[in-house]
Amino acid sequence: MKYCTKEWYELTQKTGFHLLLTADERAEKFSEEFYNYVYGQREKEQLEIAEESSKARFEDYFDQLDFATLDEYNKAREKFTPPKFDPEDIKAKFAKAQEYNIELLERSLPGYILEKVADIRVLALDYCTNEVKWLIENYCKENEEKTERAMTELMEEEQREFGEKMPEFTKESLHDCEITAVEKDGGDIVVRFNTGGFTDCKGVIFKNAEIVEQDGDLIDAFWLYDEIYKAENGFEIHALLTGEDLKYFTVKCEGTEFIR
Repeated sequence: MKYCTKEWYELTQKTGFHLLLTADERAEKFSEEFYNYVYGQREKEQLEIAEESSKARFEDYFDQLDFATLDEYNKAREKFTPPKFDPEDIKAKFAKAQEYNIELLERSLPGYILEKVADIRVLALDYCTNEVKWLIENYCKENEEKTERAMTELMEEEQREFGEKMPEFTKESLHDCEITAVEKDGGDIVVRFNTGGFTDCKGVIFKNAEIVEQDGDLIDAFWLYDEIYKAENGFEIHALLTGEDLKYFTVKCEGTEFIR
């Protein structure tokens, strides 16, 4: 991969830390009292949302256009049960999410920001000082600009490479397709997907192909992004996948065909 690298993808995950931040002068100092107050408020919000969801009707989630026939709609309506409201379960999940958010911030934010944070637990609940809010906003903005610049450069290179004759492969988005099989069929390589993602195709056939790079087993991995380049007698297609970790998959082929 030249543009949609593992490092690039990890940067895309560091562009939204600022979105829910609230500046509060009480975050300037470490305070168990302030932390408990904020934690209680956020936990209460989650409980209210869960309780409201437990009272929802089928019609709040679906309408007839979501189903092929009226009969399917009615059957789904009969089977529908709203999510159960279990306060203790909600509290446990919220506590686990808080632990995850703390770990995420500690490994994602640079040291010059973390050293300004009086209590990482409070930041994980979206409260911080004005200074920290400003620093995080700028950090996220810089990351977003870098990731968008890479995508712009990729599109510009594809335009230079192919002009108006873009390969058929570029006309289908495989983003979020889950790989269920990778098979050899004569000289072809067949990658099959679960239905989902942004396409209705069930797989792609790489014609007269060879695998150039593959990071371990691809089964159950999700297709994220891809790049395509001209190669001798065809194309070289690079893909970034995700599963338990990020993976590269690169294949040379004479052409591609989508399975419907």
